[in-house]
Formats: sequence, structure tokens, C-alpha cells
Amino acid sequence: MFGTKIPYFWKSKIHPFTLLLLPFSLIYFLLIKFNKVNSIFNSKLKIKTICVGNLYLGGTGKTPLVKKIYDELKKKERCCILKKFREKHYDEIKLLNIGEDLFTPQKRVDGLKDAESKGYESVIIDDGMQDYSFKKDISILCVKSKTGFGNELILPSGPLREPLKEIGQYKIAVINGIKNEKINDTLKKYNPNIKIFYSYYEIKNIEEFYNKKFLAFSGIGDNDSFFEILKKNNIEVLDIAEFEDHHKFTEKEILNLLDRANNENLKLITTDKNYNSIPEKYKKIIYTASIKLIIN
Repeated sequence: MFGTKIPYFWKSKIHPFTLLLLPFSLIYFLLIKFNKVNSIFNSKLKIKTICVGNLYLGGTGKTPLVKKIYDELKKKERCCILKKFREKHYDEIKLLNIGEDLFTPQKRVDGLKDAESKGYESVIIDDGMQDYSFKKDISILCVKSKTGFGNELILPSGPLREPLKEIGQYKIAVINGIKNEKINDTLKKYNPNIKIFYSYYEIKNIEEFYNKKFLAFSGIGDNDSFFEILKKNNIEVLDIAEFEDHHKFTEKEILNLLDRANNENLKLITTDKNYNSIPEKYKKIIYTASIKLIIN
């Protein structure tokens, strides 16, 4: 929506742009309220639903958490993952890579009905907290430690998809990154009973990158987080290239990156997610950092 960088005024409540956009935020808020009123007509389903969502627009680590929950829950019962189909988000669908246990409907409620009819006991929903067409049994809020809730205003004056009071509908919050007391206090203010966990990422295939120098490129919701993970794991990154989230790489773009890397005597490295959006013929010569989510 906003390219690789969030609008700088999303960090301030008194910036001129923030104030100028407040009427549009009011309209957006009224639309949210209208959708919630319509929720009284939502579908009644027997399948248990675990919805992993966010308030802050953009990458907060929902998909890795969804996959981790699925990997644990499938040991105990027949479960599946549901992710609403958007052609632009095909990279994340490929990243999940779980075969017939993945449902990608045009409408989430249709996917839930399909999963229930096929005998699944539970479903983990990747995004969908702002979809009131179905009931959520457990809601999990994803938050990035370094961004928190920005200026705490809703779109477009701020980065929030819903007001902070909606924290009350979540049972669990998973904060990705270092401990952040301000986020903890905000969560507890709006939901004293919320359970808070912290998470971080590890690179599973780190031995592949020893004694090499890289140009790192990515097109995710928070490109800086990827570059930081590489550096924290002592992977030598000498150059970077950023693209917008869900970017589908063209052959010309990959060739340009290869030329740039060759001129600097570097290898190319990218994310698991972006690897799925690279033309097939170039995948063998590009390294991918395979990320594992760890929850404290």
C-alpha cells in the first residue's frame, strides 16, 4: 500500500498530515462499526477457529505463526489452515506449502464451511480479524516490537486497521522482537487478561552462508527486519535492495540484481517468501534464508 517504508507521520499524533486525514479516519471507523453490526448475521459453524491477526497494517509475522500453530496442533487433531485468496499474496500461500490442508477461498466463510464438511476439527486462519462473517474461538494478535501501534490512530491518519480498544477481543498477543514495556502496558490497559508471549526468528540453514558475502534483497512488510536477522546471525551483508511487500520479481529485475552482485563480487540472498516469487530459472543461483519462529 505504501511501498517499502511506512509513512513517517504514522509515528506522530500531531503531524499536519495526521490531522488532515482525520476526517477520512472517521469514515473508515464508521465502516468498521457497520461491519461489526452486520456480524449478528455471521455463520454458525462447529469447526473450531483460531484467527491470527493484527492491528498494525503490514507485516507483523502472522504467516510464520500460523504455520507454527498448525505444525503443533496437527499432532493432536485434524486441523487445517485457511488464507483468503489474493493473487498478490501468492508468495505467502506458497510459503505455507501444506498441500490439501490449506484452504484458499475467495470468501473466508466459504472456506470454513468447506473445511468443516471435510471433517477438519479446527482451522488456523491467516488474517481475518476484520472479517465479521464468522465467529472466532481464539484470536491471536501479532505485534512487531519495534513498531508497536505507531501513533495509535486508525487508517489513514495512522497505521491501525481497528481502534486499540479492539485488543479486548484477543486472548493472546505474540510480540516479535525485544521486550517492549510500552506495548505490554497498552495490551494490558485494553485487555487485562490477555496472555503475552515474545518471539524471534532463527535461520535454520545458516551453515550455507559461512565464508560468503551477500547482496540481500527482499520485498516483505518490514524489509529492515530481514536485513537485521542476517546481520545478527553474522551473515556478511555488504549491500541491500528493497522492494514492496508481495513483490513479484521480473527477469529483468533479477538480472539487474545479479549484475550488481557480480560487480561487487557478492552472492544474492533473499527470504523464503520472496524466493517463491523469483522466476524458476534463477532459483538455483540465489540463496534463501529459511526462517524458524521461536516463541519464548
